[in-house]
Amino acid sequence: MMGNEAGLKIEEMLCQLADATRIDGEIWRAAYTPEDRIAKNILREWIEEQGLEYREDAIGNVYGRLPGTKPGTVLTGSHLDTVKNGGKYDGALGVVTGVAALGYLKQSGYVPKHSLEVVGLMEEEGSCFASGCQGSRAICGTLKEEDLEEVGRDGVTLREALLSAGYQPEALKSAKRDDIRAIVELHIEQGPVLESEQKQIGIVDSIVGIFNYELTIQGSQNHAGTTSMPLRHDPVVAAAKFITESTRQMMEQAPSATLTYGMLQVFPGMQNVIADHVDLRIDMRDGSEEALLQDEVILKRALESIERKGFKTRLSKNHCLASAQMDPNVIQVIERHCKEKQLAYKHMNSGAGHDSMVFGKHFPTAMIFVPSIRGISHNPAEATAAADIQTGFELLCDVLKELSE
Repeated sequence: MMGNEAGLKIEEMLCQLADATRIDGEIWRAAYTPEDRIAKNILREWIEEQGLEYREDAIGNVYGRLPGTKPGTVLTGSHLDTVKNGGKYDGALGVVTGVAALGYLKQSGYVPKHSLEVVGLMEEEGSCFASGCQGSRAICGTLKEEDLEEVGRDGVTLREALLSAGYQPEALKSAKRDDIRAIVELHIEQGPVLESEQKQIGIVDSIVGIFNYELTIQGSQNHAGTTSMPLRHDPVVAAAKFITESTRQMMEQAPSATLTYGMLQVFPGMQNVIADHVDLRIDMRDGSEEALLQDEVILKRALESIERKGFKTRLSKNHCLASAQMDPNVIQVIERHCKEKQLAYKHMNSGAGHDSMVFGKHFPTAMIFVPSIRGISHNPAEATAAADIQTGFELLCDVLKELSE
């Protein structure tokens, strides 16, 4: 796979991978399913066609290896799984481009000092097992024996899923890596920033932290027809005002944050009944824990405005995911090659979680983003232009060569 052909060839491979793993017309490669095995068989063919060494580890991560002359490994790749009815590019682009990059380097006669490997990681999306990132956690040694008892969406444990797929959960410790010198994950942006600013490459400085909340707003249940509007104590109206006000304040006071009300339930949920209470689920993200704590103050301040009107509220934080800073030295290598190639690039934070969040706490890690057309992701319409794939491929080749030296 040479020269300007790479972008188009990678796109063809992504289409092949997607079309081979559809369920009722929808792309869905969930971990430890028949579709997962189909994808791995295809990936094995590609890896071996490129003259790379193929292997799978005890958790199901798939590797292609270009051996070096000295100990130590530079790793690239991403996740192989998808969300239900997802797109062709999320995760898979990093895996396929990694295979293409290592194949190109081998065919050009390059022999790395430290081995180069591409990995297709397991279960980043958490579609089967909600805790997610089992593949990267196993590599870091943070996936524990007790984690194998997590029950997935089909009612089976991770241990049972591994055994059913032909893996050996008792060998879990063998998936841990101590030889990795650096990791570079190439990924679609999954957002509109690069395209809107006409940038070819995003260099990720950090991956956002996430705070999730459950909020209950308590009102007064009553008859919809006999209770006049001024006398109502309607928690649905209060929730609407809170959502509007908190969103406005967050945009004005914390422009780097995102605030999402992904679920709203009304109780008792009947057309002719003024609700008793409303439950909301909130997703809040920002670049650091310090920033998130400041954002939480804004959220609570907006909540006080409806409490002053007599509504009782209960806000509880049910999940925290720490932000991850990417490695400045690996970032410097990526930026230097962007400058040498005269690419239009920008430093940015990732608003989505990635395996690099896990890796970044254990190995020098960085991410390269390529643009997403119209910022669409987790959607069948997800797409990246072949020219942008080509740019990412060429940059990845150069970055891996320098890191392997």
